[in-house]
Amino acid sequence: FASRSLLFLAAIAPGLSQDPLREVLVAHSWSEVTLASHPFNLQLKDKQALAFTKQNATLILTQNDYNLCLLQGDLCIAMAGTATEQFVGLGKPAIAMPGVGPQYTPAFAEAQTRLLGPSLVIAQQPELVASIAKQLFQNPDKLQLIAENGQRRLGQPGAAARIAKCLMEKMNDKL
Repeated sequence: FASRSLLFLAAIAPGLSQDPLREVLVAHSWSEVTLASHPFNLQLKDKQALAFTKQNATLILTQNDYNLCLLQGDLCIAMAGTATEQFVGLGKPAIAMPGVGPQYTPAFAEAQTRLLGPSLVIAQQPELVASIAKQLFQNPDKLQLIAENGQRRLGQPGAAARIAKCLMEKMNDKL
């Protein structure tokens, strides 16, 4: 990845303070920059988003633009259930790291691999994420399989609109 510009989008829970993340990034030689200075045309809606750069990489932390992360991201590094499933449903690969907390446990991650199939790769150690990502991006056949798998397992986009339409029809039938 050293020869190309990398963009990392981090969807952070709105209730969390970004200060500890900022401190860790700065301690690891990331420089905070203004969003206007980055070369990516993302159309961020989150005015509180933070941007950092280091060498050929830009990292954007957003607490209010999860949809942008879903649509613009090429790969998801996750520790969440539903968010991972939404990403995979768009036909994109996800790398998950089980934690020790009560939510994204190793057992849950393993169960999720049964649901999501080849679209989800479990990294047992954070240090393995970069090599897994590199292997994925160097294998166009695997990426095609993942794209097809996501739609096959989770369906075509637009489910919310179809559900709303169905509910409206049912309600109109009863009136």
